Amino acid sequence: MPQVITRLSGIQRERALSQLKAAVLFSGLEDSSLHAIVDRMCLVLLQDGETLFSQGETAPSVFLLSTGQVKLARRRPNGAEKVISLVTPGNTFAEAVIFARARVYPVDAEAIGASTVWAVNGEHYCSELQQSTSACFSVLKRLTERLHEQVADIERLSLHTASSRLIAYLLGQLPEGFDGDSTVVRLQAPKNVIASRLSIVPATFSRTLAKLSREGLLGVREYEIELLDIEAMRHYSEDTVV
Repeated sequence: MPQVITRLSGIQRERALSQLKAAVLFSGLEDSSLHAIVDRMCLVLLQDGETLFSQGETAPSVFLLSTGQVKLARRRPNGAEKVISLVTPGNTFAEAVIFARARVYPVDAEAIGASTVWAVNGEHYCSELQQSTSACFSVLKRLTERLHEQVADIERLSLHTASSRLIAYLLGQLPEGFDGDSTVVRLQAPKNVIASRLSIVPATFSRTLAKLSREGLLGVREYEIELLDIEAMRHYSEDTVV
C-alpha cells in the first residue's frame, strides 16, 4: 500500500507551493487559495509498481506528480493493458474527472520507479476555482492542451508507421530547444510500457529498434538509445506514413 502523508512538514509545504505555482492547473490561483489547497493536500509515496488508483474507483482527488513517473493505462476484460499516458514530474493528471458528472477514474495509475505525488482534494479545488476567473481560464487552457495532445496522438497512431511513432517518441524526450546533431536518451520506462504507449507489440518494438539501428539513425543499448542523426530523424517522423 502507498504511504500517505497527511500532515506536511514546513519543507514539504514550501515544495508543494512551488510546484503548484509552476503547474498550469494551479498557476492562476491567488496565494491565499494555494495555501488553502496545501492545507488539505496529501503527499503520496509510491514504490515501483504500486497503484495510486484503479479504473472505476471514485475520484476524490486531482494529482500533481512531484518525482518519478506514473503510468496511466486502461485494462481490457481479457487482462491486456493499453498505456494511455506516461506522466512526468510537474504534470497534473485526473483533472478532467473532477468536472465530470460521474466522478470515477477511467484508467489505472501505477508508479514506474519510486515516485511522489501530490493529491489535491477535488471538491476544495473546485470551490477555489469559483473565486478566480483567471484560474478557470488556466484550467480551460490545460484541458484544451490535453485535447490537442490526444488528437495528435490519434493521428500518429492511425497514420504513421511504427518506425515514425518510435522516432517521434524519442525526439519528444529531448530537452526543449535542443539543437544538437546527436545525443543519448535514457529510457524512463520499460520497453514493453513504451511499446504499449505507442500501440506497438513488444516484438515489433524490438524489430523496429533493430531496423532503425541498421539504417544508422540509432545506437541501441540496454536502457539508452543513442540518437545518431537527429535532423534525419525529424524528417523521418514527419514524412513516414502508413
